[in-house]
Amino acid sequence: MPEEPSSSDRAGLLCAVFLRLSPDANTNADLFPNALTSDDVSSWVKIDEQIISKTIRATSHEISAIRRRPDFERVVRIEAATHETTILQQQEYLDRSGYIILPADPGKQEKCKATNNSLDLLFGTNIEAQMIGQGSIYMWKASLSRDQVSQAESLDGVKSVQPNLHNLNRRYIAGRYYIDPLDRENQEQCAEIGTSLARLLGNDNFDPHISVLDGKLRKWMADLSNGRVARVKAIHGVKGVRPIQRGRRCRLGMKSTNGLESQAQQEIRYETQLGAPTELPSRHTERRKKSVVTMSLTLGRDWDEDDNLKDFTKLFQYLFDMDVPLVCISGNFEEGFEEPDVDEYPPLMEGPDLPLIVVGSVDSAGKLSEFSKGGPHVTLHAVGDSIECLPRDSKDPVERAGTSYAAPQVAGEIANLLSYEKVPLDTSDGNLVKNLKAYLQSDAASWERYPGIRVLWNGVREENNQKETVKCNGLETDRYIEREEVKHLIEDEFCPEVSSSRDLRPQNSAISRIYNMDTPNKVRLSVSLSQGDSVSDCVKYLMMTVDDCYRVDNDPSDYKGGGQTIIGDATYEVYPGSLRSPSRYGKQAGCDSTYKFTFNEYWVWGHGWASSDHGKALKKEIKGCALLPDTWKFTYGIGEDGREWTARFRTGVFQKSCIGNAVGKTSGIDDFGCAGSG
Repeated sequence: MPEEPSSSDRAGLLCAVFLRLSPDANTNADLFPNALTSDDVSSWVKIDEQIISKTIRATSHEISAIRRRPDFERVVRIEAATHETTILQQQEYLDRSGYIILPADPGKQEKCKATNNSLDLLFGTNIEAQMIGQGSIYMWKASLSRDQVSQAESLDGVKSVQPNLHNLNRRYIAGRYYIDPLDRENQEQCAEIGTSLARLLGNDNFDPHISVLDGKLRKWMADLSNGRVARVKAIHGVKGVRPIQRGRRCRLGMKSTNGLESQAQQEIRYETQLGAPTELPSRHTERRKKSVVTMSLTLGRDWDEDDNLKDFTKLFQYLFDMDVPLVCISGNFEEGFEEPDVDEYPPLMEGPDLPLIVVGSVDSAGKLSEFSKGGPHVTLHAVGDSIECLPRDSKDPVERAGTSYAAPQVAGEIANLLSYEKVPLDTSDGNLVKNLKAYLQSDAASWERYPGIRVLWNGVREENNQKETVKCNGLETDRYIEREEVKHLIEDEFCPEVSSSRDLRPQNSAISRIYNMDTPNKVRLSVSLSQGDSVSDCVKYLMMTVDDCYRVDNDPSDYKGGGQTIIGDATYEVYPGSLRSPSRYGKQAGCDSTYKFTFNEYWVWGHGWASSDHGKALKKEIKGCALLPDTWKFTYGIGEDGREWTARFRTGVFQKSCIGNAVGKTSGIDDFGCAGSG
């Protein structure tokens, strides 16, 4: 029994077919009607020099045949989606990728608009113009097949078509999503989308969002799995699916005029409570003119729907009326953009009547970061590229970059300025925020390290950070110390003593200590300064004297000659005090054993280790090798073979392997063994 034909096979689907006009495509549009069961709905229309289009009614089998034509470009179904067409749309969607289309000359908007019309005719809802300012087009975002990429590139007015790397390999995760219609004003189409959603998700698994302002359906909210996101996006009339940001539900702290809580109050979610910025200054009047709010968040241009823009304008203005400035980011742009200006909220709201302080990012040299949005809305920049951060779940620093790391630096400097006993700007009621913004853009608070890129400056000059002068001893005199030993002395003994005694010492006095007397690691540490020192500065500059004077990469001996560092009126000195064997010998060890029938006698010597403790660590290890009582003798003294000390002792017989292991463990020399008998 033959299968019952589907409704689309019986009546056909209303479609717009696009064919390529190319000598290689063997296009024969005149024969096209012969392939159809139904009559043509319209005549051929020339889209541009290479594309023609025609509206037809065709069955699903006829559409499949049309797709196999060598000149086939694309087909767009015009009728409302049924279950069958939804499946076809899903497959077509999954075969596409995200692209960015750049105009040849964004400065010529008439040409951009003509290009926009051609793209709209070719790709319909799969393309979206991106605009800034007063509706100026600076690029398009599109979901295209490979063939369509070539077609878009061939259009007059298109500079290039690039993969949208920001969304490349994007994977949706299960969660709650907004579903946006293509045309909110077309409520009939919105109702059809709702029917399709009910069929796909079930009536109880999605919620319509009705505007309290006009009673119109605006969007839907639904819990979607990874697979269902793509299926929902393929429904005819759906513009996009976007995740709902997780965070605390926030309140704007205001009511709409009709006494109902606005949808913006119900749905906007952030990591912080939005009422907090206005709550503290309003309750604590002493905090006015001494507070600053920073916001590292941007929202798309469609954010102005449902009175969001109006409500947040009131919120920001309320802050400014309390003389509380607000710092926000200019935003980061996606790869593939060509230096776009600010095009999102809230930085797009900045203006003479709403003096937001908008912050962009530069690198440590003052060069504009590649990701930082610019344009006239940007107030100034701070370093946001790159920033070393310490994650909450790790002790290992990581590097991060973004305008979100630059804005808090500006907010911090504002807090410093407002805390001064004499604030360097007019802070009279109602004038603080505007005057502060002007001050930040002046040479007193920022400067142009690159033309047109004004960077935050905290007023510190070279004379405030005097350059260190380091004088080095070198290793040529054979007076040196082992780094780990002197580091221990500086961090654990000398600098803590310097800090604890600073209030007891006369001004301009010095403190000096000698450590490791009568050993190769004898060293004198000294600090001379006007009035005390912190432990951190003491360690910093003494270790600078140690490390900056002699450094050889991958040098296992790590010997240091010390020297002197002068910074301002402070002097830091590290002076080794013992004449040693030449440093070129590095770390050495020797061991010889003699069998004496009832015991073994050993001679062990070394250089570059056991240089401070008179052999205590070595003796501790050798005790486990049957060390005989009252036989241990350790003396420091230089020898022609490079030795700096010698140890003599006796053990029970057959302990040579044990002694070799003990020497190797104490010295850090691998695969060490003793020579001799026994």
